[in-house]
Formats: sequence, C-alpha cells, structure tokens
Amino acid sequence: ERLSFHEPKEQDGVCIVEPPDEVFEIGVKRWSNTLVGYFVGKRIPFKVVKEQLEKKWRKWGAVQVVTADNGNFLFKFDNNTSCDQVLSNGPWEVWGAYLALKRWEEGMSLCKDSFTSIPVWVKLANVPSELWTRPGLSYVASALGVPLCMDAATSAGNRLSFARVCVEMKASSSFPSSFKVRRRNGTLSEVMVQYAWKPSVCSVCRVFDHSSKQC
Repeated sequence: ERLSFHEPKEQDGVCIVEPPDEVFEIGVKRWSNTLVGYFVGKRIPFKVVKEQLEKKWRKWGAVQVVTADNGNFLFKFDNNTSCDQVLSNGPWEVWGAYLALKRWEEGMSLCKDSFTSIPVWVKLANVPSELWTRPGLSYVASALGVPLCMDAATSAGNRLSFARVCVEMKASSSFPSSFKVRRRNGTLSEVMVQYAWKPSVCSVCRVFDHSSKQC
C-alpha cells in the first residue's frame, strides 16, 4: 500500500514530525478495543499465546493477537464489551505464567523494560455495604493503587462476602493484607485483602519481572 510524503519541521536543528489531530484519531480508533498484556517472569511463544487465549476467550468473540516489543502482546477485539469481559473475568495464565492485562491508551509505552507497576486482582472482604457502589469501591480500592475494573459479580452486587477488583499496584507497594476505611459516623472498618497472585519484586531497583539476584 502506497504512503504519502508530508514535509517535516525543523527546530533547533532537530527534525520534528507533527501529524495533525485527525491522523492521531485514526490510530486511536484502530486500537480503541485493544488490551495490552505481558507475561511476568516467563517468555511464552507467540503461537502458544495465540492458541491458548483464542480458545479461552472464544465465547466473547474473535481476538486478533499481535506481538509487540520485548514480550508485549496486543489483543484486539471487535468491540468494547469483549474487552470488558476479558478484563473482568481475569486473572489469566498461560503455561503457569501470569498475564498482566490493561487497556490500550493513547501515549502508552509498549516497552516493558522496567515494570514499576502491574495490574493485580484482589479480593476485598468486610467492605461496608454503603460503599458497595462503583464510586465507593473506587475509593476503597484506591488504598492499594489505581483501580482498573471489577468482576461481574461485584458489579452486580449479588455477592457481598467480598469485592473482587483489579488494581494497578506499584512495585514499591508493601502489598498490605488489610487497611481501614472511615465511615460517616467516624468508626473505622478494617478491610481484609487477599491477592489472587502476588508478583515478585526486585528489592534493589524496585521493579517487577526479575529477582534481586539478577540486579
């Protein structure tokens, strides 16, 4: 397919390419229903990833698997609902390796040289019932990191024994087993945390995906 030439600019002796907004919008639209993922601690062959995840995610529609830089994968779906279903039904594993998944966002780096944060599924027990809402659980889960999503049962509110949410946590996190929430009457409720999978963190450089012995 033919490409077209667009005159670049020069500033202080540096060549600078400045595409217009409409060019960026075309790219954003193309990747809008895409998840970005990588396997922590293990390299999985592309063929295995494609076959395994296509089979596991088949019930939510077709997925196009694309390999990116340094072990990253892009999973492109036909619609936003499929993305939500895959995220909310995680975590996912292939060959025993945890697949860290998050939504594609404009400007995000596809290089995973230093994992300073990672999506982790957690169970939150003893959450006050008055906070069992999307805004309420967002506040509660923020004690651990940046809340990304919750599973279908948590969203429906038909299982109040625990909330299951996915949180992007930093490598510098202490991965607490509990924290407290102050209710409107001033009392403190202790929320218990259970991790579906806890990643190993290098104690030297505080990043994921390699041990302190490698640093």
